[in-house]
Amino acid sequence: MVGEAGAIRCWALEARARRMNKIPVIGTVSRAFGFLIGDFVTILRLVWAPLLGAALVQYYVGGEIMDAALKTAQSADPTRMMAYLPQNFLMGIVEFLASIIAMVALLRVVISGDRKPGLFVYLWFGSAELRLVAVYILLFIGAIAAIVGVGIVLGILGAIASQIPALVVLLGVAAVVLFVVVLWVVLRLSLIAPVIVAESGLGVERSWALMRGNALRMFAIILLVFIPVAIVGLIGGMFILGADFPPFTDILTLMKAGAKEQLGEAMKHWQTQLMTAYTKHWLELNVAGFFYNVVSTALFAGVAGSAYLAASGKHE
Repeated sequence: MVGEAGAIRCWALEARARRMNKIPVIGTVSRAFGFLIGDFVTILRLVWAPLLGAALVQYYVGGEIMDAALKTAQSADPTRMMAYLPQNFLMGIVEFLASIIAMVALLRVVISGDRKPGLFVYLWFGSAELRLVAVYILLFIGAIAAIVGVGIVLGILGAIASQIPALVVLLGVAAVVLFVVVLWVVLRLSLIAPVIVAESGLGVERSWALMRGNALRMFAIILLVFIPVAIVGLIGGMFILGADFPPFTDILTLMKAGAKEQLGEAMKHWQTQLMTAYTKHWLELNVAGFFYNVVSTALFAGVAGSAYLAASGKHE
């Protein structure tokens, strides 16, 4: 009887632990937006410096790249953009490091309440930031290797399917399964940043463990949080471009008519018009982009930090 009672008690404790470690979808969404609204002054105080630095690089360096891209589209000379590869690399590095600094600062607010009162310029790059950069670089290298390997396999299967039409369906199913697997892996690793901020190590194994049984929940959270933000950003961008935003009417007409060659030319013309509108409103777009980055970084920190607290059982 004692043994049975102990087994039942252990089972109840395990069941309770499993319930505690489930990430609440609505609760996490609510906490993310609550963090954005309730702590916006703190958020802006901690992230304005790194994100503004990245925005300035985007404005000046990205402006040169945008002008070159427009000239490339007008001249149909793709080699022109090769000269701007160093600028592209520099801009990417600056934006990446700025986002890491801002994200770590906000994750500390969400996880441990470290608001750094009295500090108005935050540009710290310590061990947590360094570990996060290292992990992301390693994951990026691993992703590139996986993409190359999968590309070779799919290329071979595609060549075989061209000879055996019945395999085309199998190839399509394989592509869908591959997409689902990649998405699942990304979701299982989505807590790396808060784990690195709150704990020691590189966070990969710990994130994988915490997200067990939570991948679909995190997917729903991401959709509920970031789709509305993306829609607002898209509407805001179109509002800034105003009458300079190129219409889709010609493209839609050609799509209905099935004119492939004319459709390709119309798409190129539309892209050129869009880039022209971007260069015309480059300052306004970058100002809006700065505030969009502030909001999206805060929401990511709110989602990841709150999900980590729930999955690790640290919510009060």
